[in-house]
Amino acid sequence: MCSSASQGEPSVTSLRDLAVLGAIFKKQVRHLTRYPGEFIFVLIIPYFLTAMVVAMGTSVGGAGAASNFSAQTGSTLNPFVFLIIGAGVWMISWMVLEGIGTSLRDEQIKGTLEQNFLAPINRFLLLVGTALAQIVITTILFVSVIAATVLVLAPGNAIGLIWAFGILMVGLIPLFGIGFVFAALVVRFKEPYAFTQAANVLFAVITGTFYSVTVLPFWVQAISSAIPQTFVVQDMRLVIESVNNLFGAAGTILVLLTMAVIYPFLGYSFFKLFEKRAKIHGDLSKF
Repeated sequence: MCSSASQGEPSVTSLRDLAVLGAIFKKQVRHLTRYPGEFIFVLIIPYFLTAMVVAMGTSVGGAGAASNFSAQTGSTLNPFVFLIIGAGVWMISWMVLEGIGTSLRDEQIKGTLEQNFLAPINRFLLLVGTALAQIVITTILFVSVIAATVLVLAPGNAIGLIWAFGILMVGLIPLFGIGFVFAALVVRFKEPYAFTQAANVLFAVITGTFYSVTVLPFWVQAISSAIPQTFVVQDMRLVIESVNNLFGAAGTILVLLTMAVIYPFLGYSFFKLFEKRAKIHGDLSKF
């Protein structure tokens, strides 16, 4: 086994880890797609929220609503496109945080969490496999909500979708790190929904889902700058508006890449801290 690894071939351990990761990924995807009606509802929510905001803005602003919107946001995008990007990213973050945060609680209720934790696998694989399954949901949401809207209402900006999807994928990595924190809170407090729902509402308010974060007070902007979705929404709007804006967004993309390195490490460290406590106090088997 050691000799094969030294010759550059994959070791038995690495192959086993890939098999474990694949099994967890497959199971989570099946769970996420088990109820198609619920998933269709998730796809409708961004359209509903965006349409409601546009309807209110049009009724208040009248004929000058679009020009007022452009002046206030500094964006030349169609208002519906501008807003659907924020709503789509917000719904994706909602699905990711709840998917990671509540999956452990579901396992705990079913009585399989303790068995999973006793299995001879790296605990990191359990979290990563769960997180990777969210990429499937994220891609479907991106195509069905953001890409579909751009192709219908702003087909001339379609080239920016390629870069926008890349930015979204980079932004998912630090979001996974935040999800690991929620997974740790589930192990400790057994109640994922209070934490995830509070965080999702907070993210909707301070990450610029339906407006530019520049209208927020400075101290709120400072808080929002610690959340990856803030930069994801901002940069996706810029590159869809014009691919040339990619150079202007280089600084915030670098921030996202930095978050992608730091947040998963911090999140997993936080998870290991609570896991250690759970082993001492027997929290894994408590409801």
